[in-house]
Amino acid sequence: MSDRPGFSIVIPAYNYAHVIERALVSALRQDYAPFEVVVINDGSTDDTEAVLAALAERRPEPFRVVHQDNAGLAAVRNRGLREARHDWLLFLDADDELCPGALARLAETIQAQPRARLIIGGHEADNGARRDRIAPAPVSDDPRQNFRAYLDKTLTISNGACAMHRELFSDTAYDPALRHTEDLPVFAHALARYPAAISAAPVAVIHKHPDSMRHDLDAALAVGMDLEALIFDNNGLPDWAQAERRRYRARRAISLLKLADRHGRPDLVRRFFRIALRADWRQALHPRYLRRYVASLMPGKRGGA
Repeated sequence: MSDRPGFSIVIPAYNYAHVIERALVSALRQDYAPFEVVVINDGSTDDTEAVLAALAERRPEPFRVVHQDNAGLAAVRNRGLREARHDWLLFLDADDELCPGALARLAETIQAQPRARLIIGGHEADNGARRDRIAPAPVSDDPRQNFRAYLDKTLTISNGACAMHRELFSDTAYDPALRHTEDLPVFAHALARYPAAISAAPVAVIHKHPDSMRHDLDAALAVGMDLEALIFDNNGLPDWAQAERRRYRARRAISLLKLADRHGRPDLVRRFFRIALRADWRQALHPRYLRRYVASLMPGKRGGA
């Protein structure tokens, strides 16, 4: 049918030769049309190129491979948007996998809610020992509520488990300078400006790793509090969004505080607590964060500068 939504599944690949077959095969086996699979090899230095070439010879289903010099995940996502032939994009990480029937379920939601430009699906979280089904939080018809819920982390979105219409990128893009949290400004922008919908059934299996970038203190500090400006400055957000800025500043500082605490950096705990306190004292003085701040003041907990 001509009115069926078409999907471009974009798989960024950087040194994932050992697992990329799982992701690629899960995409190629989707029982749906039309769709395409585009793998972007971001300057891998392992056997990714050879593995992809071998898969191209063995697999009956076609896929495209684009090779580029290493530029980071944000640049890969922008490249994927340029390469995509269909209106709906799904960015699948090379160490994750799509569930059988994922595209068909996403298409049902798109056809049922044709105004939506972001479809947030459920997913299964696999930590190697167990697999848990995670249903997406509900979304509102009010973009202000969705924007705030996303920044408060009560509404979460996982790449691979969501579909994004290319219209979302008419006035925003991934920032190539970001090597961490590159999705956050884009998702925030999308929720503030466009209708969203939920596809409750699992779309993807997200494989969790202890060495994930989510737990990388150095990567998080490289972005630091600058993430606030990347979300709120000069990116076409509605005027009402600025009312959420101070609240978000506190949330960002608290996120960095928790990460610093896990890494045994009391100096950073103190720094980010004070930023949160100035931005929104109600959040900062929650007992969980206040206890961590007080503990960081104890003798022997001084940390670096």
